[in-house]
Amino acid sequence: MLRRVLSLVSMLVLGGCSALPAADGQGYLEVETLGAISNEIGESSALALNKGRIWTLNDSGNGSWLYRLDAQGQVERRVRLAGAVNTDWESMASDDERLIVADCGNNSGRREWLQLYSVGWQQLNDAPEGRDVEARSVEFQLADPTPVAGPQAHDNDCEAITTVEGELWLLTKGWASSTSRLYRLDISRDRQSVEADEIWPVSGLVTGMDYSARRKELVVLGYTRGRLHSDTFIWRVPVQGRTPDWSAATRYILWPSGQWEAVVWHGDDLLLTSENSLLGEARLGRVRIE
Repeated sequence: MLRRVLSLVSMLVLGGCSALPAADGQGYLEVETLGAISNEIGESSALALNKGRIWTLNDSGNGSWLYRLDAQGQVERRVRLAGAVNTDWESMASDDERLIVADCGNNSGRREWLQLYSVGWQQLNDAPEGRDVEARSVEFQLADPTPVAGPQAHDNDCEAITTVEGELWLLTKGWASSTSRLYRLDISRDRQSVEADEIWPVSGLVTGMDYSARRKELVVLGYTRGRLHSDTFIWRVPVQGRTPDWSAATRYILWPSGQWEAVVWHGDDLLLTSENSLLGEARLGRVRIE
């Protein structure tokens, strides 16, 4: 994480902040800051929407709390998942009935079993401030792990899930290869072992994704890993039925760059959150998609 922050700082110092840099044949998407996120959520690593309300969570070591935000990033309500453990919460997905929290962070590459927590939207929306709600637990493992040479030297970490036409999709982060493996999980099964369907050349490390059923479009959020330079990017991937068309995917650089970690569709716009870092405080941002 520190290496990424230092790379981003170097980019801003070397490139200045007056105008967009050369895109090298790739387009840019501008991020509009909507507000600073409440201080208690310094590591917002996931986003979900329900009835226009924004939900997020803190990364590992911050308890099993879910937070509902207002349109400027301030906390409106806190709800705790009873019996859940925040080993390394990294992503959320949702459908009309439920929210799914993914405890799938695996920087060391040594975690064998990962967890999903499923909770009904009605339970969350009805829960009073600070109260516990019951969540259902699902365990899963990646059946085709890659070799692990050490922390962040493997491709078995994951920070991105979303629901696509009734399926739960997961993408790996890609520390070693800058590629991402796509998995499909069955949320109705309590314990499962899954193998990858596809490998995508994302050219970076994936930190989030979300699917728009109306637009039939998947967005994948991530960043490049370089010694003196790092870009935050978004891939837009068309989906027909339950089949992604990576051959038609398009890549964009986010500007201004930052430690953007989570993304969710909001109509034809994207909402994003960034973590506290040397680049500034945690923020709620918006990207308009034409």
